[in-house]
Amino acid sequence: MTDPDYVPISPDVTAAEIGKWTQPARRQTDGTGLRVGNKAEFTLVAPIRPGGAEIFHERAGKAQVEAAYWEGRLGTVHDLRICLINDDTQILFAATYSDEFNPYVVDVINFATPWIDHMFTDVAEGYPGLKSPDALAYIAKHQVEASVWYGSNEDATVRDIARGQKTLTALGDLLDAAQA
Repeated sequence: MTDPDYVPISPDVTAAEIGKWTQPARRQTDGTGLRVGNKAEFTLVAPIRPGGAEIFHERAGKAQVEAAYWEGRLGTVHDLRICLINDDTQILFAATYSDEFNPYVVDVINFATPWIDHMFTDVAEGYPGLKSPDALAYIAKHQVEASVWYGSNEDATVRDIARGQKTLTALGDLLDAAQA
């Protein structure tokens, strides 16, 4: 911990212990949101149009089935949550992704527009569609920065994690074969 006056939340934890786990967050260099290492958070909260909650609930099942496909096209999303909040009056889109803000948004527009539009069109008030010239202004208007955000393995990209999983599986298979 670099702040000598820091006092942890719990009296059972020392500042030195906290310091071992501290993850300094910084603001995005090219957009709203926090970053740690190679990861960043993206949070958008937009109002729901009349009747939009029912449409969202009808579409959510199909969106869930296809989520992994669309993320696979992007290859940068660590996790994503999309839900209605505040008695179905707002839609929350919250993601953790690798890379900088502008490349992430460009990738979403290039590779996942049909999926995002499926969830937001006729649901979110004023949503113009991701291919619209007004899309970035809509995002900027409704994006909020997290006050507290943590991302584990701060420098690992989605591709790094997938490669690591494949390596572990191959090593496990090799060890199993050697024991047989």
